[in-house]
Amino acid sequence: MAKLDPEAHEVNARILYWGIDGAGKRTCLAGVYRKLRPDHRGEMHEVPSRFDPSTFYTVLPIELGDLGGTRTRIEIVSVPGGAEHAPTRKQLLDQVDGVVFVVDTRRECMEENLNSLEELSKALEDYGRSLEELPLVVQYNKCDLSEPLDIEDLHRRLALPGVTVFESTASEGTGLLPALSTISKKVIRVLRESSRSVPRTPLVADAPPAPEPLAAAPPAPEPEPEPLDAGPAPTEIDTSQAMEEAILAEAAHPDRDAVGSEAERAAWMLESDDWEHGADLEAPLGARISPALSIVSVGEATRADDRSVRVPLVLGDDDGETSTLVLTVRLDPLIDEGSD
Repeated sequence: MAKLDPEAHEVNARILYWGIDGAGKRTCLAGVYRKLRPDHRGEMHEVPSRFDPSTFYTVLPIELGDLGGTRTRIEIVSVPGGAEHAPTRKQLLDQVDGVVFVVDTRRECMEENLNSLEELSKALEDYGRSLEELPLVVQYNKCDLSEPLDIEDLHRRLALPGVTVFESTASEGTGLLPALSTISKKVIRVLRESSRSVPRTPLVADAPPAPEPLAAAPPAPEPEPEPLDAGPAPTEIDTSQAMEEAILAEAAHPDRDAVGSEAERAAWMLESDDWEHGADLEAPLGARISPALSIVSVGEATRADDRSVRVPLVLGDDDGETSTLVLTVRLDPLIDEGSD
């Protein structure tokens, strides 16, 4: 798989959607296909496995065009999930750049999810890699069919500290683009850092040093010229940030209005000292909840029980790193139901 080519100003990356059979991996790709503009995506197609021509995996190419002077392409792949397709899954991990681990959050699928994560870890080890070094996000899918406590229990058992997580209902197309934008941003950051760490080999042998000039009297010192105001230094364009904006700025995708309104409300509630008094205020997007953290996006609010609402938040720092937490808001009555 091609990587970042600084000379050609190109980025080519492959991201796998990994998970058990029926977790919704192909449905995720279909949802992404519907949300992205035609000029940003190719056609979904099925590719036969080289181990078994009767086994297919799904591929969706994404062409994001020129981002910060770099032509950016991503190939997202849905791996087959059956037990008999383990060789194909392992082969697809060869030279992969990032993984979206799609988790089926239904209670009866918990053990299968854990086994799938173990398979992923062992397959990476065979390639000399690890989960810790690979760009990874977890996408908890089928949240509409799951209980919040089951998801929290599953998250504890997966034991992936520091990994960004998202909740989604792929059949409805919710929660898909934030997960894709985050894993894409992680992948491009890793590719850029690895390309900078490789020393450049000179194409032409170094010329012999020039002979030293004969000693001469030093010239009289000249007065230093007044420094010119050159203006601010040029700012390097962050390709990974441009990618995230290109994916999330789709005007037609159905999450746009919901994410915007929920983000404004949640950001204001976390920042304001007056929210307990019920003031009707609005907050700007990207509001900070600490000197180092700000709210990047807010997922779809879901009802936890009769009086509680759960809202997933994606937080980001100034270095572009993100993490996810779930905010649970309990709405208690102001007057006891048993009182007069």
